Amino acid sequence: MPTPRALISTIQPFSGGVPAKTRWVVAELAALGIPSLVAWYEPWSCTPRLSVPLHRLLSGARPGAVDHTLWSGVPGQGIGCWLPELEFTHYLPNRHWRHLVAAADLHLAVTGNPLCAQRFLPFRIPFLAWIGTPWHDDRVDRVRRFPWPRRLLDGAVNAPVLRAMERRVLRAPQGRILTISAHTARALEALGGRAPAGVLLLPPDPALFRPEPAARVPWRIGFAGRWSDPRKRLPLLLDAVALLRRQGHPVRLELTGEADADVLQPQLQARGIADRVHCHPHLGREQLAAVLRRWDLFVIPSHQEGLCIAAVEAMACGVPVVSTRCGGPEDFVLPGRSGELVPAEAAAMAAAIAAICGDPGCRGRLSAGALAWVAAHADPAAARRRFRAHLGAVYPQLAMAHAS
Repeated sequence: MPTPRALISTIQPFSGGVPAKTRWVVAELAALGIPSLVAWYEPWSCTPRLSVPLHRLLSGARPGAVDHTLWSGVPGQGIGCWLPELEFTHYLPNRHWRHLVAAADLHLAVTGNPLCAQRFLPFRIPFLAWIGTPWHDDRVDRVRRFPWPRRLLDGAVNAPVLRAMERRVLRAPQGRILTISAHTARALEALGGRAPAGVLLLPPDPALFRPEPAARVPWRIGFAGRWSDPRKRLPLLLDAVALLRRQGHPVRLELTGEADADVLQPQLQARGIADRVHCHPHLGREQLAAVLRRWDLFVIPSHQEGLCIAAVEAMACGVPVVSTRCGGPEDFVLPGRSGELVPAEAAAMAAAIAAICGDPGCRGRLSAGALAWVAAHADPAAARRRFRAHLGAVYPQLAMAHAS
């Protein structure tokens, strides 16, 4: 049997949870001897020359593509589209996508919402999709910030088409859907009328994310995520830190996840906590692991999370989690066992932080519970077996070849 080639349809794979999942899938396929090419829609805001907007439609221009080299030399390709003003066009396969689909033997979508798998539907080919969140949850806050003409266009055109695309992906008989959390599985089943094939949690790398008790700094708390994403609701965490300071607690907050480490300074100054908060620029995996190991507590203030991969990585370092009830974290933040779930109120969040950081015995018990949860639910070998089983279910010939 010739060596199969995999095409992975995703979003820009440079930072965040989806690129972390994509990198893991690429590594797992490589362990099977399967090379991958990673492809995505290249946003108009990043590379406008690759897409053909309305004002260039009659110019004879066609969507273009740009090659990238990703981790460990893995090839990538960013692809433009027709009419980028209409968001649903980002997911329609043009000539570049048709060439990549035809050249690949395996077709996977590693994605936030289901729409990256839409590119496979016109070809009626089997595919495996690993999904983090429903389409609407992934963009609702972004839409609120649109100017009114764009909101009008979105409601009249984009939203109905994108919603129909999502349902087609979820109902496609040739597709096998995996989710990143039980919360997402329930949400996608409600949307598509069909239960996903299973939950695949991205396992933390035990070589990086491991306990180091001597590194822990009491009252050092943190959050890792894109601060500019309104779903993360970072002002709630800042308000909780300000309240803890007024109460006399020696709390320190570390944040990482944005390229611009100074973007929060006006908010910190307004709350009088600039001396209590350190903002890291976006960190590499090794740097992030070192930072997580010194935190007393990981805090999630979000109102929507498919999972929060960084929080599971923190738990693998023995760090408990305090989270709002925002979806995915409810899978692993077990009250009184691995952390605490709190209402989206600064006072409740501050009280939970103080109760854990101020009681070393409580923090120790929750740390042990966090490590136990990771060992039971996020074992890398078990995740590998689960992924291979689902891949083999989509491509039985692959399973037979590797079994022989």
